[in-house]
Amino acid sequence: MKEFVKKNLASGKLLRKIVDFFHFMYLAFANHIVSNVPFYFIRTFIYRYGYFMKIGKNSHIQMGLRVYAPWKIKIGNNCAIGNDCFLDGRRGIIIGNNVDIASNVKILTLGHDLDDEWYKTVGKKVNIENNVSVFTAASILPGLTLAEGSVVALGSILTKNTDKWTVYAGNPARPVKKRQISNLKYTSNYKRYFH
Repeated sequence: MKEFVKKNLASGKLLRKIVDFFHFMYLAFANHIVSNVPFYFIRTFIYRYGYFMKIGKNSHIQMGLRVYAPWKIKIGNNCAIGNDCFLDGRRGIIIGNNVDIASNVKILTLGHDLDDEWYKTVGKKVNIENNVSVFTAASILPGLTLAEGSVVALGSILTKNTDKWTVYAGNPARPVKKRQISNLKYTSNYKRYFH
């Protein structure tokens, strides 16, 4: 045992294993404990100050959030993140103001190169501009920009950048309609107590 510890300590493997253990425990606490606290203001406080997620004024995250690298996620003002969403912040996620993300939405920033023999990881930041709506069970792939006022319909898989004030639907999502507006008067402030 002594030799094993000495050998791994010398190579840095033991230290790496210890760091990984506490890193994954830290994330597990966010994903299994914090995300299930039934008070949004407590969850928001912990995400802001315990996980360094940047969350704007009047923005609310419902229960069940699963998150990677929360310290690389920035959420603007008056945003709603629905229950059971997955935010993969490993390459960064920037969400503008007045954005409505419904339940079970997945925003991905990292994947694998299927043509690489070492299956290397590849990915890019996701940018979501102001007044965007992403409906239930939609998926956003790495490196995309969702332009102002665009909409991703229910269950759609977005594989390309969106145009302003345009609705996208399908798998892969395609533009299906231009919205008849170019600004919004409402403010997204959807908070449900105990959710």
